[in-house]
Amino acid sequence: MFSLLVDAAFKRAQDNGDLENLPGAGKPIAPSNLNSDPFAHVYGESGAMTPFGDIQSRIREARKRLTEATEPGQRKAIQTEISSLETRKAIEMETWKRYD
Repeated sequence: MFSLLVDAAFKRAQDNGDLENLPGAGKPIAPSNLNSDPFAHVYGESGAMTPFGDIQSRIREARKRLTEATEPGQRKAIQTEISSLETRKAIEMETWKRYD
């Protein structure tokens, strides 16, 4: 089922022309970039961040704000934000493992 969804999304992107003129088009992928994470090369080439990296970056930023916060209400709000991000990260990781 998952592969059918991926195939449909890929076909839709092709039909829309979203895959034309991409950076590195037509160039082979260096064998050293073919590691256990199939998306690492794509994210590295595009400068984008994996969902895990994005969430982790947001957690680091929130923790920094937490160390600078002095008002109890503000600290509690930031702690709640961190807890929510940690939960989301755990869910993303579990989903990744399930469909890997």
